[in-house]
Amino acid sequence: MAEVPQYRLGEVERKLLTLYALRELGPCNNLQLIAFMTENDLMNYFDLQLALYELAQRGQVLKEPVCGDERYTITPEGEQATELFVSRLGESALVKLRAAVPDFSERMRKERELFAQISHESRNEYHAQMGIAEGGMQLLRLDLSLPTAELADRFRAAWAENAREIYDFIINRLSGEDLP
Repeated sequence: MAEVPQYRLGEVERKLLTLYALRELGPCNNLQLIAFMTENDLMNYFDLQLALYELAQRGQVLKEPVCGDERYTITPEGEQATELFVSRLGESALVKLRAAVPDFSERMRKERELFAQISHESRNEYHAQMGIAEGGMQLLRLDLSLPTAELADRFRAAWAENAREIYDFIINRLSGEDLP
């Protein structure tokens, strides 16, 4: 038995939904947008990438390189298009998107405060780059050179759970406040 094809958005709806998501979420990197759209069953990866490309070409989103990814921001032209044509989107898609924004925005906020990524420098050198930022200011940044990808990934994965404790330890130790 053949699978019933899923409904696909038309070109205009795809672009409008992308613009609307950026308007509601604020600036997002590509990975965040992919996660938001796919996790909430709003749009697939390929349709999103096509929409982002076309919107950037038309000047309705601004695409900036950041930390090995791209960040997208809606432009005034994109805001205007959203205002003019949002009624072309189905109400169910808008309701679904609006309902998903608060939880996802909180998740993005936490990801911005605690960041961890891995870079591969040479054959046996991996860097786990981890840090804490608050209110747009970087409080701590660690760049650890590690011999294997597995170890670097373990450090990256453990960072979110241990970051605050590590930060407190460093502050207390260096300030001399951790005396017995």
